[in-house]
Amino acid sequence: MKRIFQFVIIAITAVLCVSCEYDKVYVNGDLDGMWRLIRVETNDDDITPESVYYSFQRHLVQISKHHEIDIPTRFLGNLHYRGDTISMSGFINFPYETQAATLDDLKEFYLYSDSTMFLINRLDDEMLIMRNCERTYTLRRW
Repeated sequence: MKRIFQFVIIAITAVLCVSCEYDKVYVNGDLDGMWRLIRVETNDDDITPESVYYSFQRHLVQISKHHEIDIPTRFLGNLHYRGDTISMSGFINFPYETQAATLDDLKEFYLYSDSTMFLINRLDDEMLIMRNCERTYTLRRW
């Protein structure tokens, strides 16, 4: 009787573990992960940024810039992903402060507004190309 009870408990535990939803970890599909900004194009200029990274996970975006000597600059913001659009807003200095990022802070990441919406031109497991009214951003999966 004890063995039957143990078997039933193990079977129920196995069924519960298998039925758990693992797709909630990656709610943004190919967008989730770390991306390196490799080019910013405007009508007048073509910029090649150095050490600027965008990390997308669930409903958050972290932007960071790695300096050769100093501690990396990081900001954390809200992410809204709708299949063909990305919206980022509400950036705070992370993890050192909880103050809102200023526009001067965001310029280091080639963002010129606290709330920015992008249309996605290309998104696959290697490349992300997104654009807003003034600029096209090309990112490579890191």
